Amino acid sequence: NTAWAFAKLGIQNDALMTGLATRTLQKGFLSSFDARDVAITAWAFAKLGIQNQALMLGLADRTLQGCLSKFSAQAISNTAWAYATLGIRNEALIAGLAERTLQEGILSSFNSQALSNTAWAFAKLGIQNDALMTGLATRTLQKGFLSSFDARDVAITAWAFAKLGIQNQALMLGLADRTLQGCLSKFSAQAISNTAWAYATLGIRNEALIAGLAERTLQEGILSSFNSQALSNTAWAFA
Repeated sequence: NTAWAFAKLGIQNDALMTGLATRTLQKGFLSSFDARDVAITAWAFAKLGIQNQALMLGLADRTLQGCLSKFSAQAISNTAWAYATLGIRNEALIAGLAERTLQEGILSSFNSQALSNTAWAFAKLGIQNDALMTGLATRTLQKGFLSSFDARDVAITAWAFAKLGIQNQALMLGLADRTLQGCLSKFSAQAISNTAWAYATLGIRNEALIAGLAERTLQEGILSSFNSQALSNTAWAFA
């Protein structure tokens, strides 16, 4: 909880975080960690951008050897996000998280943020798990679920499927419809860029969506917030 608090507040105290990592790795201590402890500790270090390979390996080992069966959707999402954010490709851990996600009753408990973050994590790490991504798409398309997606959820979910080269026409149509009917006015420059890039990468020419993204780009205050990467990716997508 202490690690989480400092990360939530965005307070970088290297001495404290080193101390917490050292305590975590003391002999036998990790055996007391439950699923929530693992997930929020991993999340906290990733949120602060702290690379501690020994700690992250220890948390992965604890997950696989002791508490994976107790991981909730939120714990799966937070853990996957943490390892992807830190660029740590622990194949066994990621495979375990995917397997846990697909167990009965778990996938249906994912909310939009947990789902989009999990999809993003697998794409960021370049891990192709077709069963998992099919499951995430199916969950997304369950009746009424897309109405909970905000602009960020739409953009990073579209980006994740495109990054992995996964063609799912129903999903991409659903994301486009959600954008146009509910959250286009909240799209940031990054969301515009990621979404345009995703549809272009997959070769999906959704005229209404692309026109909407162009219109949003030209609204007051948006164009000036584009960085070089967002601008070039958007230009590439339209070309």
